Amino acid sequence: MPADDFITTLTYFTADSIAYNIKTFTNGCDELIVAGGGAFNRTLLERLQAQLPQARVLRQEDLGYSSNAKEAIAFVILGNETLHHHYANMISATGAKRKMILGTITPSTKEDFK
Repeated sequence: MPADDFITTLTYFTADSIAYNIKTFTNGCDELIVAGGGAFNRTLLERLQAQLPQARVLRQEDLGYSSNAKEAIAFVILGNETLHHHYANMISATGAKRKMILGTITPSTKEDFK
């Protein structure tokens, strides 16, 4: 199989897997924000849009953020949810028995910074 065909097949498989899981484990979505390396893959974005026609498929760049900052942004979101005592786990996706506040806030003292 030519390399281009193999890569396209894997890209379609990735997009189809993402779409399948969104359809199976959520109530669908109006927007899908893609970040990381996949945000730069036009074929992946086009296939996601084709598989999720009801959703707007966006890249973080479309919202003014860098897709390269995916992990940093995810931790900011999780930290914000913890700080405001919001549940952040998805029972339907993780199999958890109940909603949970993820993480803890550990106060420090001035002595910690000396």
